[in-house]
Amino acid sequence: MAGNFMRALIFCALSVFASVSARAGTRTDSLCRLIDNAIDSARIYLDRREARIAALKTRLTRRLTPSERYETEYKLWEEYKALSNDSAIAYIARATHTATLSGDMAAACKCMAIEAFQCSSSGMYMEAHDLLAGIDRQALDSAGLILYYRSMVHLYGELGWYTSVSELKRRYVAVQKQYIDSVLAVTDESHPLYLQYMEKRMYDAGDYYGALRYNDKWMKLSGHIPTEFAIIAYYRYLDYKMLGNEAEWTYWVAMSALADIRNGTTDQASMWEFANYMYIAGDNKRAYRYIDFAGKCADKFHTAVRSSQVLPILTMIANRYKGEQEVSNRRLQFATVLSGLFVLLVLASLFYVNRQRKRLARVRDELSEKNGQLTRLNDEMKQTLANLDESNRRLTQTGNLLNNAVTGLDESNRVKEKYIGLFLRQCSTYIDRMENMRREQLSMIKGKRYAELYDMVKTHDFCNREQEELFQIFDSTFIRLFPTFVDDFNMLLRPENRIVLSDQSKLTTGIRIFALIRLGIDDSSKIAEFLHYSVNTIYNYRAKIKNGAVVNRDEFEDLVKSIGLPKRVGESDS
Repeated sequence: MAGNFMRALIFCALSVFASVSARAGTRTDSLCRLIDNAIDSARIYLDRREARIAALKTRLTRRLTPSERYETEYKLWEEYKALSNDSAIAYIARATHTATLSGDMAAACKCMAIEAFQCSSSGMYMEAHDLLAGIDRQALDSAGLILYYRSMVHLYGELGWYTSVSELKRRYVAVQKQYIDSVLAVTDESHPLYLQYMEKRMYDAGDYYGALRYNDKWMKLSGHIPTEFAIIAYYRYLDYKMLGNEAEWTYWVAMSALADIRNGTTDQASMWEFANYMYIAGDNKRAYRYIDFAGKCADKFHTAVRSSQVLPILTMIANRYKGEQEVSNRRLQFATVLSGLFVLLVLASLFYVNRQRKRLARVRDELSEKNGQLTRLNDEMKQTLANLDESNRRLTQTGNLLNNAVTGLDESNRVKEKYIGLFLRQCSTYIDRMENMRREQLSMIKGKRYAELYDMVKTHDFCNREQEELFQIFDSTFIRLFPTFVDDFNMLLRPENRIVLSDQSKLTTGIRIFALIRLGIDDSSKIAEFLHYSVNTIYNYRAKIKNGAVVNRDEFEDLVKSIGLPKRVGESDS
């Protein structure tokens, strides 16, 4: 009876274990597929980060205030810190220099602490030490002091991890613990760094459940930030791994690796840990792909530390993958030989059968060939007719467009002829007025009415009236010739620089200058003669308007000259 009970208990336990293992395997497979897709799209994620970097670098080429330059260089460090270590160090150093020149020593010292952290991440421990030693702690604000202590923690943590001298290892670990205490002393309990270091303290003490409790708080506080989530998930993986919970730690290391890829991060640890797990699990193909991806990311991040961490795993996985490929190749060769022999037997059988049926099948084959040729010819004729129909349709459309274009040109020529005639009549009118004025002045001279002649000659009313009338005629004629010119011209300007006409029938001086340019008169001296302004005034008008353009200044006048031109056949409105 007792034996039956024990057997039943063991059976239930095995069933539960199998169910849990199956669910864990399914979840891991799903994450692997997500990681595979993310690696396929990794270039997209990197392009997004590099596009942000390019925009910031473009901003640096502009004239910026010291604070704007510092802010831009600091943002470039934030983009580069997980992408390229050399560039990250270069831009945080530039930010330090900019802050120093502007007298903001708090910002300069904070940047030095960040640069030290970046240096220690890449194995440049002496440089990190010298940078930290050069920081004036009195100049640091509260945030800068936290970063200073964090850099000290990281430096001595790295030294303690990589040194092979036992006495130095104990000393470095002790100094690291002191600086962790300093961080905890200057941060409140809701600060992410406080939660991170408390989790590490619980982890180092072997209290992994306590570490997870702090990780839960950290995740709740900062887990919504993609870059923070990747780090928190990695710490969570370490906790679960020490607890021996394989289902959880494989999940969290995979989630951390997935987040790193989607964030465009090349400073990765999760991916080569997950690749190592896949290697142990026997999935050599994925293990090789993941460690190869991690190795390429390490090359892009460009630190000897990361490369040395990835290289042993890469070599181990590559060797196994190579061996597996060799076995697969041998099996494939054997299968190929067998398949070849089988194909030869099949070909021999077919040859024998066909030879026996050849005479009976010859006529049928010929008929089939003829039918096939007829079918192909029929298909070709159908395709040719379809192509001809399509060509006729396109020719019809093209003809319609050409007809519309010709109609538009005819209308344009008709309008231009009308207003050329108007200007010729106006010129004739001016000649008649000049002749009448000459006769009147000659009459005054003959009648010795010199006072009246002098009054007529010295006044400018006649010239002003004639010039104003000329401008009115030019404006109304130009607006009728190019009714959309003002709107099209304003589209070339920024909104705040656009010109609004108080009288829709009268152009402003600036519009009138570019109206003459549209008509082909682009020499400033000729425009000045027509408008009765100085050449310098015309040049200033042109420069001021082009400064407000939304397009390239060098292309602005060419675009003005193209306003009102008929579009080419097939050209879209956009």
